[in-house]
Amino acid sequence: MRHALALATLCCAALLVGGCDDTDRSDKSAGGAKSGAGAGARSAPAETETGTEAATAEHAATVRAAVAATGRTSARIAQTHTIDGTAIGEQVHTITVGGDFDFAKDRGNLAVTLGPVAFEEVFDEDNVYLRGQVPGDPDGDWYLADRRAPARHLLRAPANDPEYTLSQATMARTFARAGEETINGAPVVRYRGALPHEAVTLRMEKATSDKIGEMRRTLGGRIPADVDVWVDARGRAVRARLALDMGGVTSTNTLTFSELGKPVRITVPQGEITEGDLPESL
Repeated sequence: MRHALALATLCCAALLVGGCDDTDRSDKSAGGAKSGAGAGARSAPAETETGTEAATAEHAATVRAAVAATGRTSARIAQTHTIDGTAIGEQVHTITVGGDFDFAKDRGNLAVTLGPVAFEEVFDEDNVYLRGQVPGDPDGDWYLADRRAPARHLLRAPANDPEYTLSQATMARTFARAGEETINGAPVVRYRGALPHEAVTLRMEKATSDKIGEMRRTLGGRIPADVDVWVDARGRAVRARLALDMGGVTSTNTLTFSELGKPVRITVPQGEITEGDLPESL
């Protein structure tokens, strides 16, 4: 069993960090693309947490309603995704995302930092425009891709699309009330659930989905991925966290919403734009 877990951990590391440290490929694929964005959630400190109750379908309904409420408005977004493989000799990779997103109108602006490479992203309905910014080339060309592209990485949304992450968060069959906390000075209730296989592999390309299936069989059970959702007093989701802990590799993807209802304006890039698939690093 120990050997099987080690193999699964190595496989997990590859599926999580693929593309994160390949700065040359990232540069070539988007924006700078002339050819063609810690510990597991359970270790994060919680403010005034009061304990975890039994998981129920009723709590799941509360979470889904809260995510739907957020999905009918707009918000400022702050996201951090940390992938820590130091226990098996890998590096810590951190992807940060910030910007504004109007979920009701399917549009938004995001700024992504992925290692030494920065990306601008403009979402306009089913399109996502990307431009890479690397040292020596701050104004790369715009690149156009399909926002609904398949996912390539565990717990990472294609093009850092916040709607994708929220969709995954609602797929837990039951949630437990994990405690009362505060976010930005406002009271919230935290709910915790287990992500099923269909959430982990949501809209995933076949090659990656097959690898995750192999890892699942090696483990002899589900991929150990969990979700936490924080709901404010108005019944809106104001934070979601997807987390995976394989023992040697942890992945924590935290998405926080503030200024709900704020106006969001985008400027759709014009001029010469390269069309194609999403870069592998995204």
